[in-house]
Amino acid sequence: MSPDPYGISDEETIKKEFDDYELPAHDKQSINEIRKKVKSNKYGKIDEIESHQEFLEDMTNRLRTIVENEKSIGEINWELERQIDDIKALYFELERLRKEKTRK
Repeated sequence: MSPDPYGISDEETIKKEFDDYELPAHDKQSINEIRKKVKSNKYGKIDEIESHQEFLEDMTNRLRTIVENEKSIGEINWELERQIDDIKALYFELERLRKEKTRK
């Protein structure tokens, strides 16, 4: 295999792709908005709760894929795993609210 004409090794490319992945600002903002809405008990419709649960589930699946890809190259992102745990906790808080609303 010939060397990269730009002088970037495969290892550097991998490190650049996976190093220090963080949640994008808009995702963090969305999580904070959901958290505020839960705390202030502003959910009126079950559909909205379920929609936010789907959003959090999709985000968690996306992040798990990133974590697995990082692990496959020997990198561990503890911060990302912590964020996944936070998102899951918020998901289950929404589930609790959904069950409460369903009983009413």
